[in-house]
Amino acid sequence: MTQFSKKIIDWQKQKGRNNLPWQMKSAYEVWISEIMLQQTQVETVIPYYLKFIRKFPEIKKLASSPEEAVMSLWSGLGYYSRARNIHKTAKIIFKEYSGEFPRDFDDLVKLPGIGPSTAGAILSLAFNAPGIILDGNVKRVIARYKGIKNPIDDNQTQKEIKSFAETFLPEGSFRRYSQGIMDLGSILCRPKNPSCNLCPVSKNCLALKNELQEIIPCKNPTKPKKERNINWLLISSNNKILLRRNENEGIWKNLWLFPEKGVFSNENLQLLEEKESLPDLIHNLSHRKLNISTKKFSIKNKDRLKIDRSHSVWVTKSDSVKMGMPKPIKEIINNYL
Repeated sequence: MTQFSKKIIDWQKQKGRNNLPWQMKSAYEVWISEIMLQQTQVETVIPYYLKFIRKFPEIKKLASSPEEAVMSLWSGLGYYSRARNIHKTAKIIFKEYSGEFPRDFDDLVKLPGIGPSTAGAILSLAFNAPGIILDGNVKRVIARYKGIKNPIDDNQTQKEIKSFAETFLPEGSFRRYSQGIMDLGSILCRPKNPSCNLCPVSKNCLALKNELQEIIPCKNPTKPKKERNINWLLISSNNKILLRRNENEGIWKNLWLFPEKGVFSNENLQLLEEKESLPDLIHNLSHRKLNISTKKFSIKNKDRLKIDRSHSVWVTKSDSVKMGMPKPIKEIINNYL
């Protein structure tokens, strides 16, 4: 065991996170947590994780449930392809692996939504087997410790960090070590203002030695996000609102949205009584900026509005919470209905 891994293991026992709800649990629960934690903070994930496990306590229940039930619990968490991949993977594991998670790296990375880092997390955190986790926290710890000044998002840098990660693996205690290096990045080796004075491996950290801890890791300049304008119609009739399933490919595929003006004929639009314009929303995604404007309309007799019943539904506010919808839709329903 290297001194690096030994110090991290010892530190994790005393100072690490040891009360997360998915720790020391089954591979199924570790997998759900790891998928949720992609691009998402622990504090945000915990309530979603707990609700998800209550609804789907085992892979059989998840595999036999409709996708709509999965998406409804994912509403607001973002990156919705993760939820769709979870549902696909559950079906595969239940059918092809008799409901048992594979313990082989190559089998794991073949499953939808499971890349090398997530496979490494499942191996180490669920099975206490050798597995390399390369999430943002781990990459930052290694880049600083080794003083890697090249942009961390370069392919060559990624290979270099992976190579170092392999050499740091201990001979045992894989679960504790993996949790420890993630905890170190989250608690002490933060992106800004790291607590180097409390770090168990600071003595040999090249970034600290050369006073580069605020510079490493660096990234290539990011391209400006593409912007898209969205114009929603919030149409109500008595105590119900109109929602439309989005069947277009993209970030919100199969989620329920407010209809846009373009889906209605002029005849339909003339039936609507305009009420007010809601405050504009800006919704930032990893690769896109959405400028959202919403206008409220009402119609006394909803049956007069000609809609495609296979894609559109009238629902109450209380029923809408059971449907899969993106965060901006949830916010508008909660704040303005």
